[in-house]
Parts: sequence; C-alpha cells; structure tokens
Amino acid sequence: MTQRIYSIDSLRALAMTMVIAQHCKLLPFGWTGVWLFYVISGFLISRNLIAEKAAFRPASLFHYLSFVTRRMFRIIPPYAAYLIICLLVIRLLGYPEQYRELPYLTTFTFNWRMIFSVEPQFSAFGHLWTISVEEQFYILFPILILLLKRDHAIFALIAICLLVPVLRNVTGVQMPAHGWDSERIAFGVYASSFGQFDAFALGALLAHFENAIRRHPQLATKMAWLALVMATVYVATYIGINIRSGAHGIDAIRNIVSGVLYGEKREVFVYIVMNFCAAATLAGAIAGWRVFNLIEHPLLVAVGQVSYGGYLLHAIVLLVMGEAIGWLFESQTVQIRIAFFLIAWCCTVAIAWLSYTTWERKLIRYGHKVSQRIMLRANGRPVSVSV
Repeated sequence: MTQRIYSIDSLRALAMTMVIAQHCKLLPFGWTGVWLFYVISGFLISRNLIAEKAAFRPASLFHYLSFVTRRMFRIIPPYAAYLIICLLVIRLLGYPEQYRELPYLTTFTFNWRMIFSVEPQFSAFGHLWTISVEEQFYILFPILILLLKRDHAIFALIAICLLVPVLRNVTGVQMPAHGWDSERIAFGVYASSFGQFDAFALGALLAHFENAIRRHPQLATKMAWLALVMATVYVATYIGINIRSGAHGIDAIRNIVSGVLYGEKREVFVYIVMNFCAAATLAGAIAGWRVFNLIEHPLLVAVGQVSYGGYLLHAIVLLVMGEAIGWLFESQTVQIRIAFFLIAWCCTVAIAWLSYTTWERKLIRYGHKVSQRIMLRANGRPVSVSV
C-alpha cells in the first residue's frame, strides 16, 4: 500500500484556495493552483499504478479496468451532482440556452467547447474545462504506465515534457492565421489538454523517482533552486520586454503570470516555469522538508481531502452569493473582496465536507472494493492503493 503524504493534502487545499481567491478578484495568478492540481494528480495516480504494477505482473487489461473503476467512483458522482445543481440554478435564473453545454460537459470535452465557441458560458460551468483536461489525459496515460517498462515509461514521460511546449509554440504560431486575437489564442493554449499534458507528466516522473527523492532529499532542494532561477529569469525577461514595448509602472508586470499569456512566446515558457515550480514544491513534500510541517495541520489536511468537491462547488457558491449580495461586491474595495472570499471559502469547504462525509466517501470505498474484486479475479489476491 502506498504511504499517504499528508502535506500533499495541504497543498491541494492551498491550490483550491488560490483558485477561489482569483475568482474573488484577489489573486490574479491564482490560476496556477490548477497547475499544482495537475502535477499532484499526475503524481498520485502514477504512484498507485506503479504500486499496482509491482504487485501484479504482468500488467493487463484488468489493471486498466481497476484504475478506471476507482477514478469513476471518485470523479463522476460529485461531478454529476454538481451538474444537477447547476441545472436547477439555470432553471431558477432563466438561462435555458445553457442546456446546450450538457453534451460537452457530460463527455468531458468542455475545454474544446470553450476554446472553439465564442458564445458566453454559464459562470458556474466556466471552471469545468479543467476536469475535461484531466479526464482526457487519463484515457491513455494508465496504459503508458502499466504496459511500458519503467525505463521506457520514463522516456515517454520526458518526451511528453519536451514535446508539449513545442505544441504550444505551434499553436501560438498557427492560430493568428485563423483570425484569432491574442486573448483567444492565450485561452486556446491555456485550456488545451494537449497543450498542458506536460504538467501531469512531470508529476508522473516524480512518482517514478519518489524513492530516490526520499533517499536523497537534496534532489528536491536542487529542484527548488532551479525552479527559483527559472521563475526569476522568466519574470525578469518579460518585464524587460514590456518595458521595451513602452510599458511603465504597473504595466511593466502585466501579462507575465496573469492576464493575456500570449505573445513573445509567453504561451510556451510560462507553463514550463509554473509546472516546474509546482513539481519542485511537490518534491519538497516528498522529501519531507521541515517547512511542510507548518502546513500539515489536521484542519488543512482535511480541507485538502475535500478539495475536489470544493473546487467543483466554489463557482456555484460564488454565483449564488453574487446574486444575493452582488451589490455589495460591486464596491470593489479590497476589504469587501476579502470578506466575500472568506465567506465563499467557508461555505464551499463546509458544503464539500458535508458532501464528502455523507456519501462521496462511501462511494469511493465501494469503488475500491470493486477495483479489488477486479484485481482479485485477475491475480488471485487483492491490492490496496491510497486515495
């Protein structure tokens, strides 16, 4: 059984909080919390698959079915419940045209819908493209981990990390020819699953080298220093580009880690930097850095355990709050936005925790039981993996 790393739950809680803060107009770079989610997700799924592969050889279709079963019982029930809630709100608010989004939402292709559609989406649907990106990655990813030998899998993951930035560059070069403006191109790269698979691949690589990082914590330290250098060079470079373009004051730091992340190859390098920073942070958690003792508070760990539900729910909470007290939020003062954020965060976490403890956890456990039955049938004995 793979050992649970509680500081990773804390990182999930922080990632969710960053996203909510951005949507409350408090943290312009809060979107990076999603990329932290991506790297963590790639790591956790990979370490479970690696453990399963080590316990049962050779890998087979049953391993894949076992994986799909666990993910299905973890991802789909809360997601379906959220969609039902949204449909009720749509009906109450009178937005029947938003029913057209259901085919894309239910097939996890909503990111492509948002990229190629110019029609406005229901605000409570806007963040669901990230779930589509994750699910698209998990179609083929388990096959790569399960069927390839360790060295071949590592080679394939490194290839993904190298090729995906090239794909982002190609997208940035080709899209202007189709009449897309800078904002649309930036979002097209941002929400493209193929343009962000390197985040998951980095997490998967960490899973393959988890034991090495535990034995040699200095590897995580070196990653952290390299991440700091990369971030510093990236930010300094684009501040210089902005200044040479005539920007002054606050404008010199625009469109670097927030705003329109396109132009001068931003769409290529910003995600490389953010992915590596997230991976270095995760490596620190694996290595057991003392700093992570500060965030391993049981409350923060508990929030991290319900962060998926919290991520789903926060948009509808913000929508309902906006409808109820939107006049207050329109004042745009920092104090009001902070208060709005705190109320939204507490409501989101409370609802997510209630949902998780009353029914989600039971379904997750049932999904693991079904998964174990699949493996028992295939191999003659069960296997346990972490959630």
